[in-house]
Amino acid sequence: MTHPLATRRFTALAAATVTATALLLTACGAGEQDSTDTKTSGGTSTAADRAGTAQAKKDVAAWAAAPQWPDVPKLGKKVDLKGKRFTYVALGDQVPVIHGVGVGVQQALSAAGATVETCDGKFNPTSIASCLKTAGDEKADGVITSFIDYQMAGPAFDQLAHQGVKVIVGGVAPSGGKKNDANLAFYDNTPRVFALHEAMAESAVAQLGDSAKVVWAKLMDSTTTRTASAKGIAKFRELCPGCQIDSVEFTTVNLDKLGLAISAALLKNPDTNAVIVPVDTMVPSVLQGIQSAGKAGRVKVFSSSSDLAGLQRVKDGRQASDLGTPVLYEGWRFAHAMMQLLAGDDVSKGDQLVTRDFTGDNVGSLTLTPQKYLSDDWFGGSGYRAKFLTAWGLK
Repeated sequence: MTHPLATRRFTALAAATVTATALLLTACGAGEQDSTDTKTSGGTSTAADRAGTAQAKKDVAAWAAAPQWPDVPKLGKKVDLKGKRFTYVALGDQVPVIHGVGVGVQQALSAAGATVETCDGKFNPTSIASCLKTAGDEKADGVITSFIDYQMAGPAFDQLAHQGVKVIVGGVAPSGGKKNDANLAFYDNTPRVFALHEAMAESAVAQLGDSAKVVWAKLMDSTTTRTASAKGIAKFRELCPGCQIDSVEFTTVNLDKLGLAISAALLKNPDTNAVIVPVDTMVPSVLQGIQSAGKAGRVKVFSSSSDLAGLQRVKDGRQASDLGTPVLYEGWRFAHAMMQLLAGDDVSKGDQLVTRDFTGDNVGSLTLTPQKYLSDDWFGGSGYRAKFLTAWGLK
């Protein structure tokens, strides 16, 4: 996704946006190829390749169906939210994943008796700080932010905590040397981002086996996005050491150049049969690059986040796989972090991968509408809610 970002500060915001849409992701030149990722197959299947393909197929088969919702850790003590008021501060509420997480937060805290207002940070540090200040001025009982690095608005975060407002800095790793305390804590779900990138590698190997010849689109916005790509590439190599993999590097602010980079990589490696892309919002640029290289219909695309456009591409045969993100469930996870903070418990990390691999085999039965995106239908229903309510002592 592209935003009119003109400063380094805004580049950091764009990086956080991509982390979100991945629900969950220092500029380098777009289109640069990293030859260290290249490993050309000798053309002969090895025992390691066959074993890796079998493992990938087994894992991916388990993700084809609706997920089994993980257990939720019980609170150390019951928390009474009746009549309490909370603010959800979105990095940018117009992004479907960020908005969807906010809807989940509202559902969760409302089920516990609280009310939730949303404040749109509009990808602007000033707007974000204003949202935080307003929450403090209005004496909110708690604030949950989504995909906003602490360093983006450190003084505003600190002022809230100093006022005694409970604050969850959600969807990001700790930054700026800040650590959890009694009033402010991080809900760090970056381990799930890394696991999702590994899952994309598995999906590609499961479909292509030892014939996989991949170009990986590496997002270079931040340590999180670079690490995520590195883990995905390492997983691919582990599963299919004889397969070919190359990469291109790009940043969110240079997304308009990604198509050219993909086209150049395909011309350099004409036998490439797959491209792996971090999130669905970037797939249109990749498809343009594939078409420009004269490879339309001959290169499979693998991505993640399961937004509406992504699943429609899967249904139409223009995308091979979409590793899904259940956004409402993620919102309940954010709310659970707040409940843990209020109970005086340690805030859990988001380290459990909950996904569904949407492919042509299972997407046909889904109703693909904007309304269904903000429901649990694509993921088999809302069974997770009872687990949260039980953990909170409300069921």
